[in-house]
Amino acid sequence: MASQQTSVFTFLAVVQIFIALFVSSAGAIDIFIGAPGLGFNPFRDPNLTQNVGFENFSNLNLSYYYNYESNFGLGPNTDIEGSYYKLRVKSNDVYGGSGSSGKYAVAYKDSEIKLYVRRTGRTGLGYFGLYWAAIDDSNWLEFFYQGVSVYKYTGKDVHKLINSLSDSRAWYGNQYNWHWFYGNNPSQAYSYIEFHFHDPLFLFDEVRFRDTGSEGFETDDHSIGCFPGEA
Repeated sequence: MASQQTSVFTFLAVVQIFIALFVSSAGAIDIFIGAPGLGFNPFRDPNLTQNVGFENFSNLNLSYYYNYESNFGLGPNTDIEGSYYKLRVKSNDVYGGSGSSGKYAVAYKDSEIKLYVRRTGRTGLGYFGLYWAAIDDSNWLEFFYQGVSVYKYTGKDVHKLINSLSDSRAWYGNQYNWHWFYGNNPSQAYSYIEFHFHDPLFLFDEVRFRDTGSEGFETDDHSIGCFPGEA
């Protein structure tokens, strides 16, 4: 695969203003980081994404699911589907839960979550977003295509990005002022992050969530879809 480029941006919830933060050379991916307190995906620019679905685990019991099938709210006729393996669902607390529902998913070192995604007639997808809560350096998000790792992004990478901002402290502490967790846990960052695989030849069909240490990877509000070049 040819050398690619990664760009990182911030997005603001309503006006959708994009500000370039830094550029590296890790892959054909644009990374968007949500404004502080943004725990859902407002990003609906048709020039960048379409057919976007959403999973917030609100219809699940507080339990462990060896296999959970999701159509990401796109209805029974959608051509985008996913299968979560080893999914653990918890009630929202200071460490996780975006506010869109009372539940979130968590992965541990000995309990990695795998999300296999598929689209009828296609071999992969190009867009994924997640609310990443109580971020630890040891959190590890990895994308695969046909069994081969194509991109990794860790909690340490998120911290490096956030800490490079002049107002970085705004991302620290639970952001949700409509419930009693607001402002708690100020030592950890919380953010919505989106990954755009903007090269049609550089896609993914699997996402893995794990923690490489003794912490948990808390995540919620998964959004998934494609960009116009894939349609």
